[in-house]
Amino acid sequence: MSRRRYVYRQDAEGNVHAVEVTADYQATEERTPVYTDLYMDGLRATDGTDISSRSKRRAYMKANGLADADDYKETWAKAEKQREAFYRGDFDTKARREDVARAYHELSSKRRTQGGRT
Repeated sequence: MSRRRYVYRQDAEGNVHAVEVTADYQATEERTPVYTDLYMDGLRATDGTDISSRSKRRAYMKANGLADADDYKETWAKAEKQREAFYRGDFDTKARREDVARAYHELSSKRRTQGGRT
């Protein structure tokens, strides 16, 4: 299976057509890059470290234990569901009451063994 190359051309009506080209194809007009790192040109971290490319930025983030907010999308979505369940009242109140009673009992028994002093 051989690789094929296509060039997309826009006609006078604005319709885009894909044209298959051969290996000896030479572009006659300048092509605009779809994505570049030019927005990062000259970028520096707050400590002055050069992070002007995606690879430099990635290495800097890893070396300093940093993360982007996008890395926590799933975590935040899960926490939001838990908060919604809590505010709706969909949580185990019996277990919660038992935990509070146990903590109260432990604190009050500690005070008794210390002679009532705090």
